[in-house]
This record gives sequence, structure tokens and C-alpha cells, in this order.
Amino acid sequence: MIRFDTNNYEYNKSSPIGVYIIHGFSNTTYEVKEIAKFLGDQGFHTIANNLPGHGTTVEECNRVKYQMWIEHVMQDIANLISISERTYVIGCSMGANLALYLASIFPLSGCIVGGTVLKFNNPFTIHITNRLLCKIIKFSQKKIKNDSNIKYYGYSSYPLIALNEMRKLTRKVISKLPKVKSPLLIIHTESDRLSLKENVDLVYDKTSSEIKQKFFIKHAHHNLFDENPDQEEIFNEVLKFISKH
Repeated sequence: MIRFDTNNYEYNKSSPIGVYIIHGFSNTTYEVKEIAKFLGDQGFHTIANNLPGHGTTVEECNRVKYQMWIEHVMQDIANLISISERTYVIGCSMGANLALYLASIFPLSGCIVGGTVLKFNNPFTIHITNRLLCKIIKFSQKKIKNDSNIKYYGYSSYPLIALNEMRKLTRKVISKLPKVKSPLLIIHTESDRLSLKENVDLVYDKTSSEIKQKFFIKHAHHNLFDENPDQEEIFNEVLKFISKH
């Protein structure tokens, strides 16, 4: 089963506390809609929108430049800040990268990132092979196994031109980390196959936030805000962080 959602989500619009939630690369709001609803039920104004090229087609995703992702989230967060007394951003995977970018520019009340991918677990493929060949080999079919324990998200193929745009985005975000000063919660699961623990240390060491903490869980998969054995613990930690800051 491919978990895919074309919808945008917004809950509890009347709340003065805004939370903007960003999904990951080639995924959709499917992976973050549960935390959006949870926080909405807790009294916060939550928004989760599909990024450009997401929730559409893999071909459309390949036509998007990384600057379009940045412009999209900057506009969304600026709108939310304009109507909120306090504003927070939450991101998963590439969404975490974009959340950190926003935190480097806007005076946010807090930034929460999970499954951050600034350093890749296959750097040669990302930085060399795909960068050189993505205009020739534009897609890579996902090898979907008939295994109920494996969850698949987003498109059935990887958009490789867009993946090269994500590579460019990571370089941009890494350069911005010293400008992040918002209270920061960094979540990492030991079962993550895509995000290296090295990413946790990179974000923690390079950001300038006076308040920052690492939060580790064991069993969640990479899409750690969606259904998983640690979901309740993750949601409660996020709620505690937002309520405290």
C-alpha cells in the first residue's frame, strides 16, 4: 500500500497559537496529518500543506526547483505568524530541513525536527552519481515488497531530478544552521534507515539555539509522525515542548 494524500489540512483556526507542519521529500501530508489533528485537538491552530510537486505526479515533482519549496514554506509561515501570538514549525525528513531554514530567518517560538536528512547515508550516489545522471535517468522505481511491516509513502517511483534539488537544499540549509536561534527539539529514531544519527549531532552542534534538546526513540520508522509503536510518546514530547516554550 502506497500512503498518498492530495489534501491540505488545517485545524482549530481560531487558536492564537500556530503550528506549521512540513512533510518529507516525495511524500505528502499523509505522513503528518495525524500530528496535525492531534495538536489541533489540543487547542493549537495547525496547518499541513503539500509542498510544490507533491501530492500530484512524479513528473511534476521533477519539474520543481528547491527554491520553490523554500518560497512556499516561507509564504505559509509568514501568513501564520501574521495571525498568531506564538508560532512553531515541525518538519519530518526534508520537511525538517525546511523547518530549520525557516527557523534561521523567522523569530519562531520553537522548531521541532524529526528524521532530518542533511547528511545522506548514500553520499556517493546522491552527490556524484545521481547529480550527473538524473537528467538521463529521471525516475527510479520503488521496489515494493509484499511485507505488511514495511510502509511506503508518496510516489511509486523516486523523482531523481527532484532528488538532486533536495541535495542542493541540504547544502543551503547546512550553511544556515548557525542562524537558528529558536528553541529546538531534535527527534531521532534508532530504527531509521534514511536519517543518520550524524544528522542529530550536526543540527545540535551547528545551531545557535540556547534551548535545544535531543529526543531518541527506538521503534519508529523514518516517517515518525505517522502510525508507529512510539507515536504516542513522540506526540506527547512534541506537546510538552510546545506547551513549555
